[in-house]
Amino acid sequence: MDRMEKEIFKIEILGRDGASRALAFYDTAGFAYRDSDRAVLAEAMESGQWTMLMATQGGVDIGGCYLNREPKYGLYRRLRLPELQDLRVLPEYRRRGVGEGLIQAAENLAQTEGFKGLGLSVGLNATFGAAQRLYIRMGYMPDGQGVTYNREVVAPAEKCTIDDDLALMLLKHF
Repeated sequence: MDRMEKEIFKIEILGRDGASRALAFYDTAGFAYRDSDRAVLAEAMESGQWTMLMATQGGVDIGGCYLNREPKYGLYRRLRLPELQDLRVLPEYRRRGVGEGLIQAAENLAQTEGFKGLGLSVGLNATFGAAQRLYIRMGYMPDGQGVTYNREVVAPAEKCTIDDDLALMLLKHF
């Protein structure tokens, strides 16, 4: 395939009953939720708090993320912004525009629902390098609050573990 040519994939918005499919995708993507988190995802999707966006190709789920309309992060709540969370693309489908397509679909959904922007977080270690570059290229900027740990701002000189909960929170206004 020519490098300029993108493979065709489609993005589906899963309904309130789509939790089992969402969880199956995350399991396949190596992002296994704990039992308590699985219940939270199912409840949040059923209530409409979260909407799962799923990229598919040839009937296979290849990427996904969800739009959380009631994020934990205080600044997003104050600004009345939803948060795009848990963006994952299967390794064999990366660098093909799937992540970008999912983000654009989430932005479109947020705009359709009347939101004026979208927030997201990105981890700080090297495993998140491609995501960091993608988000900046798509117009997301740091929110100016500094680093967070589990969605709480880290105070100057505070020590914390460098894991997936250590993140930089980003914003994009429409």
